[in-house]
Amino acid sequence: MQLSTTRFGNVDVSDESIVTFTQPIIGFQEFRRFILLPGPEDSGVIWLQSTESGELAFLLMNPRDVVPDYRVRMGQHELAELAVTSIDELEIYTILVVSEDVSKVRTNLKAPVLLNTKQRLGKQTVLEGSDYPIQFFLAQARKAAASPEEVSNARTDA
Repeated sequence: MQLSTTRFGNVDVSDESIVTFTQPIIGFQEFRRFILLPGPEDSGVIWLQSTESGELAFLLMNPRDVVPDYRVRMGQHELAELAVTSIDELEIYTILVVSEDVSKVRTNLKAPVLLNTKQRLGKQTVLEGSDYPIQFFLAQARKAAASPEEVSNARTDA
């Protein structure tokens, strides 16, 4: 199948490369079929391009690149929905929101995108009961990594 996209031009898509989402990405209920495309070389990001709309693509990143101890907990029902028995069988990404203002580049740690690339299944889930923010600004993460003593003394009730 030939897919015409706004970002990548015409892309040849085989049925074997399509990931079907069992649950839609929040706010995009009508789109369930995507392909993965590489991001810029050495960037650590990938594109999730809709096969149903050439204009719709999400930039994904590995959340452990900014939060090394990032954890996702899922029940057996959710794991079964993605045809796995363990979270370790899934690739975990978060959606990256890019802004012209570098200080506003952020990712949603509260709602990761989970992919079973072997079975070509995916879903976005909301991590209920977690403290992960919906808007995690990458500039703040870099600043915290550069000067951890300042962050460890920061008040959380301010």
